[in-house]
Amino acid sequence: MTTYLVRRLLYALLTFLGITVATFTLIHSVPGDPITVIIGRAGLSGIAPETLARIRAEFHLDKPLPEQYLHWVRSAVTFDFGTSIVERRPVRTIIFEKLPNTFQLNLIAFLLAASLGVPIGLWSASRSGRLTERASAVGFFLLYSLPSFWVALILIQYFSVRWNVLPLFGMTSDAYVDMGTGGQLADRVKHLVLPVLTLTYAQLAIFARFSKSALTEVIRQDFITAARAKGAGTVAVLWNHAFRNALIPMITLLGLTIPYLLSGSVIVEQIFQWDGIGLLYYNAILARDYPVIMALTVVTAVVTLLASLLADILYAFADPRVRLGEGAQ
Repeated sequence: MTTYLVRRLLYALLTFLGITVATFTLIHSVPGDPITVIIGRAGLSGIAPETLARIRAEFHLDKPLPEQYLHWVRSAVTFDFGTSIVERRPVRTIIFEKLPNTFQLNLIAFLLAASLGVPIGLWSASRSGRLTERASAVGFFLLYSLPSFWVALILIQYFSVRWNVLPLFGMTSDAYVDMGTGGQLADRVKHLVLPVLTLTYAQLAIFARFSKSALTEVIRQDFITAARAKGAGTVAVLWNHAFRNALIPMITLLGLTIPYLLSGSVIVEQIFQWDGIGLLYYNAILARDYPVIMALTVVTAVVTLLASLLADILYAFADPRVRLGEGAQ
């Protein structure tokens, strides 16, 4: 087991380094830099060469690209991600301000998707071969195929524009400060509904589809037939026998769901103007704010790799063949 974990950690480290190198190279290859973007937004026709040189030197933009990357790595290993070129504040402080908002959004979406998707998958698997099972499979496929930005716009069109029952965007209303505790809670819930729905629908389809596929395979096994022959009911067979044995392939969902939610947050938070790291990421890319982009890349990469590593560890505990070497090659 120790050898297995060391191997996985080594793979994760190499993957992380590759991600940072690729991201650093790509963002610096895009035409323009943060200084020119700031000048353009300020409506200035130009800037004194001495001032421009001083600003570029402050953020090490006057150095060759490999030297810039090595300087970033030396700082990043101490969790010092520098100062935002646009906001002129420590990047770490900005991320810690935005992270709880994204965590709240994604946690609710994940819990909803899992708590609804798995029972739906169980129900669908119990009706294998029937018309309802085939219809549900088509429904799962359609849900997963719908683009998140399109779903967000449809939800806004109906719930915010036509029916005016939910807020259009933002995290709170203008009068949020003057509301009581109950009013503030209700207001936050209203603002959560549309972005959470946009993040949840595809993940719900994935949970339902994965659980259905895993359970359908397990239901065909001999021990399920034996359990039914002993008089076990349908619910008992599904939950006590089939579901437990179907958990092994479903563990991989943990490594897939979290990265999907984080990547989806960039689009969803931008559309609904949810003040999280997704919106911060989007604005940083537009402004060529290199320190913020790299810091958020690190956060996203670490969360993704940790989720994948956790899934591997859980899989190794669930299936002894993995930690004995058969599944770790």
